[in-house]
Amino acid sequence: MGADGALTRWLWALVGAGLVALVAAFVPSPLRVFDLFDAPATISVRKPPPLKLRDMPPASAFAEVVARPIFNAGRKPDPAARSANTSPSATGADQGDLSEFRLVGIVVDSTTQRAIVERSGSPSMRLAPGDRLAGWRIDKIDAAGIVASKDARSIRIGMPKARPRPPGTTSP
Repeated sequence: MGADGALTRWLWALVGAGLVALVAAFVPSPLRVFDLFDAPATISVRKPPPLKLRDMPPASAFAEVVARPIFNAGRKPDPAARSANTSPSATGADQGDLSEFRLVGIVVDSTTQRAIVERSGSPSMRLAPGDRLAGWRIDKIDAAGIVASKDARSIRIGMPKARPRPPGTTSP
């Protein structure tokens, strides 16, 4: 039984040590029992700090945006054509006194509705629902434009639409 028996015993001892290591890897430690007595972590929910909003700057602060609109090619001002500045239902004849005004910008969120309107040769005006513009009452301001009413008539002045460039042209 010489060398073969000693080698067999060593192999069995090695297999046994491997099994003990395997079992030790998957059996939880008995020291984990003491974790049961620890107090659970407390979760505290704090109220967020109050939100402080800044006042909207005056319309004159947006003069650069009006003079060089960021969404127009070459940042050139909108063309003077009224058909591009108003919705199809609000032509010059339908608008009456409002045909000389141009909607420049809109600020709308959950609590604020403001429109920036300008007349050529005059400074820009900030309007809110309920304000008056050339005798018309501003009823609604949304992302598409403003709705004004006067004498049981109602019109919409829409935001100017950016015109797509023809294929193959590049911006200056």
